Amino acid sequence: MVADAHQHSGSSAILVGRGAELERIVDAFESAKRATPSTLLVEGTPGLGKTALLDVACELASEHGFLVCRAKASLMERETPFAVVQQLFEHLRDELPPGPGGEAPPPGYDLIAGHLTADGDDVGEFQVQRAIRDLYRFTAALAQHTPLCLVVDDVQWTDVSSLRWLNYLVHRVVKLPIVLLMTRTPGIRPTDPLLIAELEIYSERMRLAFFTARNIAQLTERMLGLTPDEKFTQAFIDATGGCPTVTRHILGVMRERSVPPKESAAHELLRPECEKLGQSLLARLNRQSPELVELAKAIAAVEPSDLALLTAVMDADAGEVADRVRQLEGMGVLTPDSGLKFSHVVIRNTIQSAVGYREGEQLHAKAARFLHDTRAPALVVARHVLRTPAQSNPWAVEVLRTAADDVIAEGDARFGAQLLARALDESPSAVQRKDLLLRLGLAETYFDPRMAVAHLEEGMLGLEDPQEILAAACRLAEIFYFDGAYDSASEVLHRAMDEIGPKMPAAVEVVRMLERITVPSRDPEAGQVDFRQFDEQQWRRGDEQSRRLAGLIAEDASNRGVELALCRKAALAALSGGAASALQHPQRMFGVINALLRADEAEIAMRHCDEILLDAQRQGLSLIVLLGHSLRSRAHHHHGSFTDAAADAELALSAARTANLPLDHLGHVYATDAWVRAQLALGDLDAAKNALTPFGSSRQLPQTWHHTALLHARGAVHMELGDHEAALADQLECGERFQAWGRPNPAVRPWRSSAALAHLRLGQPQPALDLALQELTLARQWGAPTAIGRALLTVGIVTGGGAAAPWLTEADSVLRRSTARMLHAEVLLELAATRWEKGQHDAARQHLAEAQSLGRQCGITVQPGQRLAGLTSAATRHAPVPHHPEPTNAAPPAPRLSALALTPHECRVAALVLDGNSNDEIARKLNVSRRTVEFHLTNIYRKLGVRRRTQLSSALAGLVPRT
Repeated sequence: MVADAHQHSGSSAILVGRGAELERIVDAFESAKRATPSTLLVEGTPGLGKTALLDVACELASEHGFLVCRAKASLMERETPFAVVQQLFEHLRDELPPGPGGEAPPPGYDLIAGHLTADGDDVGEFQVQRAIRDLYRFTAALAQHTPLCLVVDDVQWTDVSSLRWLNYLVHRVVKLPIVLLMTRTPGIRPTDPLLIAELEIYSERMRLAFFTARNIAQLTERMLGLTPDEKFTQAFIDATGGCPTVTRHILGVMRERSVPPKESAAHELLRPECEKLGQSLLARLNRQSPELVELAKAIAAVEPSDLALLTAVMDADAGEVADRVRQLEGMGVLTPDSGLKFSHVVIRNTIQSAVGYREGEQLHAKAARFLHDTRAPALVVARHVLRTPAQSNPWAVEVLRTAADDVIAEGDARFGAQLLARALDESPSAVQRKDLLLRLGLAETYFDPRMAVAHLEEGMLGLEDPQEILAAACRLAEIFYFDGAYDSASEVLHRAMDEIGPKMPAAVEVVRMLERITVPSRDPEAGQVDFRQFDEQQWRRGDEQSRRLAGLIAEDASNRGVELALCRKAALAALSGGAASALQHPQRMFGVINALLRADEAEIAMRHCDEILLDAQRQGLSLIVLLGHSLRSRAHHHHGSFTDAAADAELALSAARTANLPLDHLGHVYATDAWVRAQLALGDLDAAKNALTPFGSSRQLPQTWHHTALLHARGAVHMELGDHEAALADQLECGERFQAWGRPNPAVRPWRSSAALAHLRLGQPQPALDLALQELTLARQWGAPTAIGRALLTVGIVTGGGAAAPWLTEADSVLRRSTARMLHAEVLLELAATRWEKGQHDAARQHLAEAQSLGRQCGITVQPGQRLAGLTSAATRHAPVPHHPEPTNAAPPAPRLSALALTPHECRVAALVLDGNSNDEIARKLNVSRRTVEFHLTNIYRKLGVRRRTQLSSALAGLVPRT
């Protein structure tokens, strides 16, 4: 058993709260000696002591007779081939011990010092593969000579060549005494996500936690020699958030001032100390040497990644700068071996505040010039250019534009727009200005659409490149689409067709298809474009242009209800660029995910929504967040998870309010539509009705795509209220619009089924049957099981009696291939009633039992209606069954409780909420931002099926321990 508190030999460093991790590492050493290798990955946020844990692990490895090879990956070296490998082995010649029998170490140093040090441009694929194999053989031979412990700190920054070697090693190392220890900071985009993910598969992951009160007490006792007061410990947790780095520094100050760990100290010292610590150290620095203050200010302002950059901005000798850095490390201002990082965020913030505005501009200007001259990545240079005044530098324009392209490609269009706007201030040439305006407008599309329109229209003036005209016109039309300004969208697209027609005739057909999807039109010619004229290779190349075409094909096919298989393939091709690509094209994202839902691919749609929402929430893109939640609500509704559907719809409405969207904006209307559908499914008729109040219960809704979808939801509310005439009017109006606009697919909105049931309630069976059979014909043409099953259910209900059985039986068979669980339950319930009335009681009981089982999966209890009054049911509530001919009084289901669905960090946030902490208090205690806390709470509410903070107590009673 390894002690929970470990004293690092030869230093004053004390490691506490890591006993379990150290014990597992020691087990790995013992297993490796028995020829069972191990790969351990330590994860934790900055400041949690990952490196300190590696220090102790390396010491333990040496004590167990292992040869330790250690490397620290860095962001600046991730483009250097085999940078980590060289760090691991470059000092090996002087450190290799003789083997167990006194034999010489295996040869191989020349491998490390030789062709791996070649320039990156000289290392071809063949050389890389040969080096990886040679390195593996060398490592295996070395492990046979002596047990080997390979340590890689910050593995997420490892260069690609070294990552490939690490994966090659862990795949093939068998029966060798090798232990691979790595650390990683979660949430940081690694050098190569796929290689890191592959490495994780073969690694045992250990997540470091923040210090607990017990750890704080233990460390305090060891550093101060006194047992801390319990109230002091709690106050210390509040002040530091349990961050090991901050804890050690504050305890160090207390030790220096001989402050005992009592309750009085918690109130009189800790909180003000967090503010005064940096100022105090700055004053001490100035007393030691003004040059040290200037160096610290330069590091705080520029945040250099290496001594070369720091030397350039200081205009000093490299040796002098290195010596001053060592002094700052010795004084505890900088953390040793961390790449010029401050040991405490308060110290950094205080020194930053001491940097004058002009002084900071000059430092950043020097940094930008040096980095540009040394060919640093454009984004690194651009971050410094942003902190300088505009100087009309031609090179700065190019750097800012390139950096903007990079960050926009990564999905951060807001920062990309900031870079482009700054480039416009550098007095670019006329050609550059036009290009920058177009790029800026494209970036602003989904977070500032009005400015996007202004910049795109200005940039398009006199534009000649047909590709640029096409891209700008599509984006302008997209903005007008979301605003419902269809005339403007049509004008832009027609102007684009006139301009690009002579140069790109094939692109005109693409624009026409985009117009049909974007602009509701009763023009017969709008329906003449056939997506089948495009060869599959045109939309499966994987570039941006092909993804655009694939998205149009998928949406058009799903609108028209034809070519289901083609629609699925095109939708997946359109989303092949991942979340980053989807974030840049909201209309495409919205249309393609809707196409997947219509094609019964709810699981795939949900996964894409999850990924998109994660990036959109991280970047604060409220419109994308709104659309993502609306779409995910539809996916949950399709799956029968109505509580989750309501939670996502509520989040979508919240995002609409946050973005201050007009009531008639597409995002707001679709969020309302999702909310109404979910509340109807849960049986909360009042909530559904109230949500529609701003739109009126009977007034004519605007002729837009989104308001037409809302007509269908409003008709469903009228139906539940018993106003069958109003329900029929809304459904027929909805259908008339969709028919005229070329959207006959019943998967878009099953208005025919809804209208048929309204006719039936009004005593009009023939028009009801006509509409039901029309929907069935179109559903069969489309081929999605859910659409066919719903149409068959409607035909069965309208037919009634014994004649309904074949339709319902077929619906049952079809829906077994669908994920629409509650729709299947409706069919089974209707089929049970039909069987019961025909005297087939055993079959009826079987159908009812299966319907109830599906209901339980969805968190809803299904109870038989009056037609099954003779059947005994154990159910206590009546599940809402949409479209059933008999009105029901449904109660919302209880939340689906599962603490196991929460991540450890979400459990901690939930526990703090249960203790009555506000979001700001939670953020302070966990040392995170308020936005992060809100993000975790959103996920907690969704997973537990609750809607507000006050419901957490009952939802988590006894499942999550209080803090």
